[in-house]
Amino acid sequence: MAVRQILVADRPAEIEGLVVEQRHRGFGIGSMLLAEAEKWARSKSCRIVTLRSNVVRKEARPFYEARGYKVVKTQRAFIKNLER
Repeated sequence: MAVRQILVADRPAEIEGLVVEQRHRGFGIGSMLLAEAEKWARSKSCRIVTLRSNVVRKEARPFYEARGYKVVKTQRAFIKNLER
């Protein structure tokens, strides 16, 4: 978790990583981690929580949406190999 200082919006907390190992999914661990992250954000006077999830993690989107998170942006990442 990190608190971001930006001038154009409410002070957000950003979840920089949240992964539950495959064999431990479905037991509420992710929900508990998310709840604790939100609790921490409130304690830091943050009014919003942001996070990023790679599109290849298909199960992540419904997980976050079921907990009140909304997709606000999609983008593409580009790379160019300069060694050739």
